[in-house]
Amino acid sequence: MTVNYNLWAKTGSISLPGAGPVPFWGFAPATEGPARLPGPLLEVPQGENVEISLTNDLASGISLVFPGQDFVPQPVKNPAGTFVSYNPETASGGTLTYSLTVSRPGIFLYESGTAPEKQIQMGLYGAMVVRPPGFDPGNPATWTAYGSGSGTDFDIEKIMVLSEVDTAMHQALASGDEPAGYKPDYFLINGRSFPDTLNPDDSGPQPYGAKVTAAPGQRVLLRIINAGFMNHNIRLQDIDARVVAGDSRPLITPVLDKSYLKHTLTIGSGQSYDILFTAPTPGKYVLYDRNLNCCVNGNNFPGGIMTLVEVP
Repeated sequence: MTVNYNLWAKTGSISLPGAGPVPFWGFAPATEGPARLPGPLLEVPQGENVEISLTNDLASGISLVFPGQDFVPQPVKNPAGTFVSYNPETASGGTLTYSLTVSRPGIFLYESGTAPEKQIQMGLYGAMVVRPPGFDPGNPATWTAYGSGSGTDFDIEKIMVLSEVDTAMHQALASGDEPAGYKPDYFLINGRSFPDTLNPDDSGPQPYGAKVTAAPGQRVLLRIINAGFMNHNIRLQDIDARVVAGDSRPLITPVLDKSYLKHTLTIGSGQSYDILFTAPTPGKYVLYDRNLNCCVNGNNFPGGIMTLVEVP
C-alpha cells in the first residue's frame, strides 16, 4: 500500500501579536489553499510507502528531507562541486515526487533540504506522525503512540511544533535580499505566539491551536518537536509529566521501563519528546518556555512559547 500526499510550496503571510503581516514560505495541502505554518500534518501507518508530490510555486528550487526516518538523501552539487541541496530539488514551477518507507512510529519533521538555514526559517517545515500497527483513529481503545507494551496509551493527543521567527530576516528574504544575521523576535507553538496559541483550530495560514483541554483523569500525550534553531526549555507548571519517548525512541518496553518524570524539559533543535500525564484536578496549568526571553512578542511579555492545559 502507498500513502499519497500532495504539497504546494507557496508564499504567504502570517499574523503575529504586535507585528504587521509577516511574509513566509510554507506548504499548502491544495493548489487553491493558503500556505500553512507549520505545513500540513502528515499521518501515515508504520511500514507503508509514502509518496509526496511537491509542486513548487516559489521563485527558487526547494527539496524535501525526512530526518529520523530510514531515508537516504541524495546530496546535489553544482558543476563546480559546490553543495546545492541535501536532496534533488523541485525547480520553480515544477513538481517532483519524494518517496520513503516509514520504518518506525513516532513524530518526525519533514523540511526543506535546500538552503535550510533560510528556507526552514521561512517556514518550509511540518510534522509527520507515523502510527503503530493496529492504530485506528475511530477506535480510542487502539490509541497508543508506539504500540502495545510501550506505555503510551492516550485519550488526548496534542502535537506541538516549536519554532522561531526573525521578522527582519523574513522581510529581507521575501524581498530577495540577504539577511543581516539571525535574531528571532517571535517564538511559536504551531506557528502561533501567545495569546494566539489559545485560539481554536481554523482554516487560515496558522491553522493549529496549542491549547489542551482535558477532563480529570484523562491521559494526555504531548508530542513536542523543535523545528527551530534554538533550544527550548519547556515547563509544564504544577504537573509532573512522564517522558515516554525521546526522538521517537520509546523508553518503555515489556521488559524495561526507562521513562522518567520531568516538569522542565530541554528540547534541542530538531529533537522531539513524547510526554504523558494524567489530567489533574480542575484548573488552568501553564505550559511555557523557561527561557523567558522566548515568552515575548517582540519585547513585550507575555507572549511567545506559552499556552494552557485547561481541566474544566
